[in-house]
Formats: sequence, structure tokens, C-alpha cells
Amino acid sequence: MASPTQGAANPGIADLASRIYVELVGRAFLRAENTAVIKPDPAELAKLSLQLAETFRKVEKTVNAAAGPQNVGYNVELADMAKWDK
Repeated sequence: MASPTQGAANPGIADLASRIYVELVGRAFLRAENTAVIKPDPAELAKLSLQLAETFRKVEKTVNAAAGPQNVGYNVELADMAKWDK
């Protein structure tokens, strides 16, 4: 949970970060001599997961904006809209 001094992460980013974290922990999990070992520090994996999720969302917004409809240079004046009412 987020502490009172630290703001909560965006719900979409938090969900994505938790999914990334689970995947990273699953890949970093080692089983050696009947003991479970997570090679990287779990706190560092959590930080990395949040950074990856934020970066992913930024790039996703950029790509979606580029793929959306673009203004092709139409210039509609107020006088043009007045003609529509006639």
C-alpha cells in the first residue's frame, strides 16, 4: 500500500506494474537445494516494474495519438457554421 506521504499510482499503471512484477519474480525465482531464492532484490524488481509500466503507458499514448485521426488542414470559420443553419 502507498504511504500517506506517497501518492497512489495510477490504477492502470499499478495493475500493469503488478503483472510485470509477478512475471519478473517468476523468472527470477530459483530453487536450490529445497530452498526458494529470488536472485535480484524483490524491492528492486518492484521499482523496475513501476518504471516499465509508466514507460509503457507513455509510449502507448504516443502511439495511439499518432494512429488516431489527424487534422488534414480544414479551416472552418464561424461564418461557415452560420450558413449551416439556413
